[in-house]
Amino acid sequence: MDKGLGGPDEAVKELGSYRLLKRLGNGGMGVVYEAEHRLLGRRVAIKVIRSELAEDATFSRRFLLEARAVAALDHPGIVRLYDFAFADGKPYMVMEYVTGRTLLDVLRGGRRLEPAGALSLLWPVARALDHAHQNGVVHRDVKPANILLAEDGRTLVMDFGLACLAGFTMSTSPDTFLGTPDYISPEQVVGQPVEARSDVYSLAAVVYEAIAGAKPFQGDSWIEVASRRLYEPAPLATRACPDLPEAFARELAVGMDREPGRRPASASDLLTRLQAALNGTGPVALAGGRVGAGMEVFSMSMAVLLAGLVGVAGISWLLDGPALPVVHRLAQLLGH
Repeated sequence: MDKGLGGPDEAVKELGSYRLLKRLGNGGMGVVYEAEHRLLGRRVAIKVIRSELAEDATFSRRFLLEARAVAALDHPGIVRLYDFAFADGKPYMVMEYVTGRTLLDVLRGGRRLEPAGALSLLWPVARALDHAHQNGVVHRDVKPANILLAEDGRTLVMDFGLACLAGFTMSTSPDTFLGTPDYISPEQVVGQPVEARSDVYSLAAVVYEAIAGAKPFQGDSWIEVASRRLYEPAPLATRACPDLPEAFARELAVGMDREPGRRPASASDLLTRLQAALNGTGPVALAGGRVGAGMEVFSMSMAVLLAGLVGVAGISWLLDGPALPVVHRLAQLLGH
């Protein structure tokens, strides 16, 4: 086997019992290929850990965690795992091969979906997340790029690469966070424990973008986006969609509440509330999680101040993660 497997110029054409056909894409920890079983002729997707990460025990452990997480799940809305094996000491997963496009592809260019259509599209995602949560798995990285709209009509959740099984302790520092800054929950930003409601927050952020054509929090850098998420209430979608029912916008804001306990308990509960508000059959929700009038006024300027304090030279330090709690504490002190 060529040692460059998983790199940009991989020359390997076979992996175990499979023949690699073409590269499909890159994930946070691995490269995904379309492949075919040499004897059975079945098309599959194979995810191989990146060469530069294969020797790192932390990343290898995380890759195995992904396999265990997916193996514990059996749901039509989750890409199925067929096998997990090693080749020359490098782990790889054999998964269901599904053709289609992602929700990210659909939303490119700020395209908006009708609220009813967006909810209909995301119901399979909500049920898949509920199934994962019931089996002790939190996805941690729900976003449009991880929602696949299959050609056969299914909507599936992909890439449990950041998922954590209940009872499994990862060796990463509590000061670091995993996920995509535009969608992760506030508790993930500051390295606090995650639960089902963390995925609920991310799903609500996806709904917001789908109907508003923009992400709920904007900024010139990820630290500005993170600070807005920490210190500002979730924006009402009616700002971008004035015709949207006020009750719907408020329910959506509750789904992105900064306090996990105030969010809906499950992904299905979130969409049920949104559907009721859209139909005019649900109560008007009041978005909570406010931290005081002074902090409300302060939060916008705080986000800009943080970005200014960071500067270009400090970006790499912040990206390493340990600086984030310092920024968090600074904001608290200045806010009081």
